[in-house]
Amino acid sequence: MSDTEILDLTTDEALLSSISEHQLEELKLEPYSLLRQAVAGALCGRSNGGLFNAVMTVWVCTLKEREALVAYDDLEASRIKAFAWGESRGYSLHNWRPVIDTYVRLIDELRAATQAHVRPMAAGNGDEYPNAGGQPT
Repeated sequence: MSDTEILDLTTDEALLSSISEHQLEELKLEPYSLLRQAVAGALCGRSNGGLFNAVMTVWVCTLKEREALVAYDDLEASRIKAFAWGESRGYSLHNWRPVIDTYVRLIDELRAATQAHVRPMAAGNGDEYPNAGGQPT
């Protein structure tokens, strides 16, 4: 995604995009599935660091499902592997854009896919919601 490109997707488009294939440069990434989200979250831990979280999250998307589960079983070793992977690709504090851009796209797509909003009923008074529950009166 370029600096001027804006992610503007419907909820359905964002969901499909977030679980579809992505690429980091020439590298094909696996979908940012629930499994990979959970493993990436565990690897990120309490970190608030953008580069740290980006490396952990994008690295998890290079793993097959079984490999991601193995990564979850040893978080410390997996964090070291993730940084070794990043360094082998040349990422650093001076070359962070590819991994950060990929991370931001994954997170933005996931956020857009989960931001469904309830619309008021067209014929209602604006306070009624079609899925508010309860029995019809």
